[in-house]
Amino acid sequence: MKLPRIPLLTPLLLGLLFLITAGSTLVPPRLSRPEKDFEKFWQTYKDHYAFFALHHVDWEQTYATFRPTITARTTPAELQATLARMVEPLRDGHITIARGDKILYKGTSQRHSYKTDFREVQETYWQTAYQNLQAAGFEPVRGLGSQVGKFQVLYLSKSSGNVGYLRLSRCFAELSGVMGSTRQEQQDQQRLLGLFDAALRELSACRALIVDLRGNGGGHSGKEMASRLSVGRHLTHFTAERRPGGYEQFTPLAPYYLTPNPGLNYQQPVVLLTNDGTASSAEEFVLALYRQPHVTTIGDNTAGMLSDMYPAQLSGKVTFTLSHQRYYSPDSVLLEGRGVPVRLPVAYPRQALDQRHDPVLARALAVIR
Repeated sequence: MKLPRIPLLTPLLLGLLFLITAGSTLVPPRLSRPEKDFEKFWQTYKDHYAFFALHHVDWEQTYATFRPTITARTTPAELQATLARMVEPLRDGHITIARGDKILYKGTSQRHSYKTDFREVQETYWQTAYQNLQAAGFEPVRGLGSQVGKFQVLYLSKSSGNVGYLRLSRCFAELSGVMGSTRQEQQDQQRLLGLFDAALRELSACRALIVDLRGNGGGHSGKEMASRLSVGRHLTHFTAERRPGGYEQFTPLAPYYLTPNPGLNYQQPVVLLTNDGTASSAEEFVLALYRQPHVTTIGDNTAGMLSDMYPAQLSGKVTFTLSHQRYYSPDSVLLEGRGVPVRLPVAYPRQALDQRHDPVLARALAVIR
C-alpha cells in the first residue's frame, strides 16, 4: 500500500511551527522599563551585596514577594517605593537610592542611637562640648573650611595646658549628594588633606591631642589622615570583596597596613572620641589608629558600616548604592554592624546633654591629665 504524499513544508511554515511549539519557552517576553529596572536592581544586589546572611535576609524570597507587583503600569514613584521596601530590612546606612543630588531613600545602620537621641539637638550637642572645653581652659573653638549644612569641616582649639582639640565633622571638604565622580573625589581629597594638615600643623606643638570624630558620617581619606598620627607601620585590617556566583562568594582577604606620613607626623598622645554616629571613612580613620600604642579611644563603638559604596544606575537618572565589602579586624573579627571598639567605653545619655555635660569629653580630659 502506498502512503499518501505529504507536501514539503516551506521555510516560512517551519518557522511558524517552531514559534508555536517552542517559542513560548525559548523567546523571553519583552520587559517594560519598570520591570527592567527591578530586574537590574535585584540582580545587582544578588551579585554584589555583602551582608544578606548578617541581616538574615533571603534575597530570593524578596524577589518572589515583590516581582509580581511590578508591571508595565508601575509608576516611577511606585517602583522606588518598592525598591526601598526590599532593602529596608538590611538596615545598612550605605544603601541609597537617589536622583541626582536628591536622596530618595537612605538606609539606617544597625547602630544609630546618636542619630535617634540627638538628631534634633545638634547645635546644643556641640555647644555643650565647646562650653565644657572652655570651662577646662580651652580657647573658644573656631571653624576651618567650607560649611555644608550646619557645620564646617574642622573645628579646633588649644588649652592653657597645651592640649589640642580637633573636631572633624565629616571626611570631605565640599562634596554634596551621594557620590562624586572620580575626579571630584580626588580634588576633594586634596582640599580635605590640605585643611587637616593646616589644623594639625597649628596644633603640632601640643603635648596631647583630642580628635573628636563623633557624628562624622564619613566621606573619604580616613586612612590618609590617620597616617599623620601614626608612630609606626602596622597591620590595620583585612577586606574581602563580594563577587558574583554565590551569596558567600568573596575575594581572598587582603591585608592593609598604615605607614606614618613622611611629611607631617604627630607622635604625642592622641585621644579619639567616637560614637555610633562615626561611620564609613571616619571609621577607617579610627580603625587605622585604634591599636597604636599612643592612641586611646573613648566613647562608644563606631557605627559598623565600613564598606565602600558600590554604585549602579537605573533609568530616569536614578542611581543606587550598596555595601560590597567586608572589613575584618587584624584578629579576623567582622566589623560590620559591630563597629571599631573603644578602649574606654563612656555612655552619653540624653539627660547629660540636658544638664549641659559632655561625659565623653570629660573622660578624655581626665585621661590626658
